[in-house]
Amino acid sequence: MYWVSQGNKWCDFCKIYIANNPLSIRTHELGQRHKDNVATRLAAMRKENAAKEKEQKEALRDFEQLEMKANRSYQKDLAAFKKGADSNTDTLETAVDDPHTKASLITSKDDVSEKSTIKVSKDSGKYKGGPPPGLVVSSYMHSRGSSKGAPSSISVGKRKREDKPKSMSSEEAAALQAREAARRRTEEREKVLSYVVLSPADYSVVLIMIMEVFP
Repeated sequence: MYWVSQGNKWCDFCKIYIANNPLSIRTHELGQRHKDNVATRLAAMRKENAAKEKEQKEALRDFEQLEMKANRSYQKDLAAFKKGADSNTDTLETAVDDPHTKASLITSKDDVSEKSTIKVSKDSGKYKGGPPPGLVVSSYMHSRGSSKGAPSSISVGKRKREDKPKSMSSEEAAALQAREAARRRTEEREKVLSYVVLSPADYSVVLIMIMEVFP
């Protein structure tokens, strides 16, 4: 027969090695030292568990307190908001029911309406309170004709002085006739355009059509 070593067993409570056989293990577990170490370990575990449980309870209590404070703050803000809304509504109703306030509102409305009417009247030039007109071609063409076609007081005076009897060549007579014909065509165009009120976009189209009729 050969002897075989059975090794050692580690006791975690006592932090020592013991013989790895049933008799040695039983003897060590029944010893006072091992019992004291086991009791110390159990007491430490119970103390640790109690500390963890206490910490959890305190965290839960703190969370409940924070939730209660938040709820009270929310209810307080909600009540203040409702009170402010009711106060604003009462103030508005009181102001509307006040005769002086109503009179001032009516006066302000009339002033705004009168200012709008005056502005539109100034813009239209003829129709008070009516819609502002578009581009009036007659005014533009008359002002244009006064500078080119229609004679001024100075030009009339000059023309009177130039109408004195004098000799005129055939070239000058032809040029004078061409100028008179051009003036008549311009007057015809102005006469047609004076009755038309156009927008700036349509003015050029109508002017081209009239030039085709009165070249």
